[in-house]
Amino acid sequence: MNGKIAPLACVPGAVAIMLALTALPASGRAEPPKGSAVTQPTNNNDTTEIRVTWQDIVKLVAGHPRIAVGNQKTAAARAAVDAAGAVPNPRLEANTAYGQARDSSASRIEWGLGLSIPLGWIAQRGAKIEAADAEAKVADAESKALRRDVLLQLRVLFWNLVHNQERVTALAELSSQTATLAKTVKRRVERGESRPVEATRVEIEAEKVAGELALARSTMKTRRIQLGLWLGVRKGQKLTAVADLAKLPQPISATRARSQTLSSHPAVVAAQARVQALTAAVSIERRARIPGVSIKAFTNHELDRTAYGVGLAVDLPFWNWNSGNIRRAGASLAAGRSQLEVDRIEIESIVVEAQAACQAGVRLAIRYRDKIQPRSTSAAQTIERTYELGEATLLEVIDARRTLLETRTQFLATLAQAQNDCSRLAVLVGEDLP
Repeated sequence: MNGKIAPLACVPGAVAIMLALTALPASGRAEPPKGSAVTQPTNNNDTTEIRVTWQDIVKLVAGHPRIAVGNQKTAAARAAVDAAGAVPNPRLEANTAYGQARDSSASRIEWGLGLSIPLGWIAQRGAKIEAADAEAKVADAESKALRRDVLLQLRVLFWNLVHNQERVTALAELSSQTATLAKTVKRRVERGESRPVEATRVEIEAEKVAGELALARSTMKTRRIQLGLWLGVRKGQKLTAVADLAKLPQPISATRARSQTLSSHPAVVAAQARVQALTAAVSIERRARIPGVSIKAFTNHELDRTAYGVGLAVDLPFWNWNSGNIRRAGASLAAGRSQLEVDRIEIESIVVEAQAACQAGVRLAIRYRDKIQPRSTSAAQTIERTYELGEATLLEVIDARRTLLETRTQFLATLAQAQNDCSRLAVLVGEDLP
């Protein structure tokens, strides 16, 4: 985006582009900053075209609402670490009473003060801090997982829009070519070289292509709205995704994908942090057996005396040695370790599937690009020229053009699927993530 986007990283993505738009001149007197995703009005209806690359979306992703939720949960978990290490406040007790001597009529107000300083927390403090720190790591890993999910969601929306734009372009070109063919057929009919029914047939084919073009444009409009909802595109603005759909990524090797994912994927990191937290919980429960100690200082002002002193209070674990909680914590730790293994296997399985899909999708797209698409185009052009020379029938021309349309549609769909599959793999592995 332009140079004014960077300070907007902390605001929602739906607001960021709006602010960028309002920062631009209202008229065409000044050009947008270099690299801006926003251009000036491009038609008489004063429609502003917003040209967005994937890098532009990445710059705005920090303001996505889901990522904001993850960041807030992480901040709360980090605050819990400070809370776990906080020193308990001392306790001040005060009492007052009316006292009267038994052997005389003397009486007065009696009072006393006591200050108690707990020390039992010292034994558990380290383990509680460790547990809270592990929970903060869990929250941080979950926040990173949310970020990856958001990036994948936006990337799929982005490539779907690119695919629909390319499909509309291809169908518009075929529609124009079909209209040209219809004119050729009409001239042949007028010259008596073809039967009138052939003009009707080619008109029907032109209507079919026009109908598919209208449907593709409707789908493209829907894709623009879907992506525009996250980017804050307003009414009267046209969103255009700028990318080369045919520029296929290089698939990551299966070995590298598996090892890199298992070492860095947030789901695995979060599971490891949960095991750390459960280990600390076992330590907390075991240390809870240590008797709690409190130091006391007091002063009592009574009718016939004033006393000062110190005391010691100790919790005596006669009835409860915290055995139940220790067993519960131990069982939870065992479950956490098993869950970690389950998460590792599931993530590895997912990345194996994603890597295979990416690799197969790229290979299929290359086959369409290098072999199927050129041959289909050449066949359609050859048959059309042959028809113009009177050596082929109109049905052969229509069949060839229908094959060409299906081939182009499948080719574009294959490219989009390969881009989405490889995007999923890149997110799993953590490649090219901001």
